[in-house]
Parts: sequence; structure tokens; C-alpha cells
Amino acid sequence: MIAVLDYVEEHYREGGLGELSGLLHYDMCWLSREIKKITGKNYTELVQEKRLNQAAYLLEHTTMSVMEIAAAVGYDNISYFHRIFQKRFGLTPRKYRVGVRQP
Repeated sequence: MIAVLDYVEEHYREGGLGELSGLLHYDMCWLSREIKKITGKNYTELVQEKRLNQAAYLLEHTTMSVMEIAAAVGYDNISYFHRIFQKRFGLTPRKYRVGVRQP
């Protein structure tokens, strides 16, 4: 499982379960079930969590635009990024940035 988490950490922008299963020499369906069994999340949820946490970090610590951040963490569709970011954090990316920068 450490190899899976390391892969997600390094390849969250573009990596896929098929590539990961090939690297680890496991059947993709088996690996998917094991990830869910051990973490309680499927592969897509793990990647999405990493992407959104990285986006939140970039909003807090950089002056990159929201559009640049979305692209940097692997989202091509800015509307989708806004929707899932707001669902996860309860704020739009812009409001999140303003909120964390206030004393």
C-alpha cells in the first residue's frame, strides 16, 4: 500500500490505476479492490483528495490564479474544479484563499 500512496503522491496530476497496476505487476481489478479495502477509498477518491489538498496548499502559499492552480493539479475543466473544491471545503477556491489569508 505504501507503493500505491507514493505513486498517488508523485503522479496525482496524470497517473492512472492502469499504469499503477502495470508498475506493480498486479491485476487492475484486484489492486482496485485492495486499495478500497485498506484505505476505505477507491483510487479515484485518493487522487481527488490529493489534488484538492494540493490546490488548497497552492491557494494558501502562492499567488497563482485559480485557473493556473486547477491546471497544475490536473483539472482541465475549471467548472468541475470549482464544484468539487466547494463540495470538499465548503468554499469556492477564491473565498478559500481570502479566508485563509485573513488574520
